[in-house]
Amino acid sequence: MTEITVIKNIMYPKGKPHLYMIDPVALALALVGGPLVVGVLGAPALLIPSIAAVFGGPIYVLAGTPVMLWRLARNRSSTELWVGSALLTHLTIFVPLTVAATAQGRNFDGASVFLIFGCLFAPLWGLLSAAIYKRCERDFYQQAL
Repeated sequence: MTEITVIKNIMYPKGKPHLYMIDPVALALALVGGPLVVGVLGAPALLIPSIAAVFGGPIYVLAGTPVMLWRLARNRSSTELWVGSALLTHLTIFVPLTVAATAQGRNFDGASVFLIFGCLFAPLWGLLSAAIYKRCERDFYQQAL
């Protein structure tokens, strides 16, 4: 008798997935703070992290803001979400650029440097951004709509 209760009609659409509230202050602090914290804490050890924050930080913020707005609206914030989104966004941007630069025989070194160093720093920035977001997120924003 279960087939009688199954509704297969366009008049009765399926329910929408839960959407989550995003704390805008925590998101801004997390997206800007991740590269800055890596740059400040990594500067005494090496000069590469501070240089990486200068070159990659703006790309991380510009590309990461719409991605994280979309991902956080549909999923609860977690470290895996931040790290995976940061790495996947980086690869989505720089793998095609590296392939295109290689195919045209132009500036292969510039695109590959961003690709290689970004594969190291994007997950690290995502990890620290997740920690900052979790620390700064207010209780009001931890509920589904």
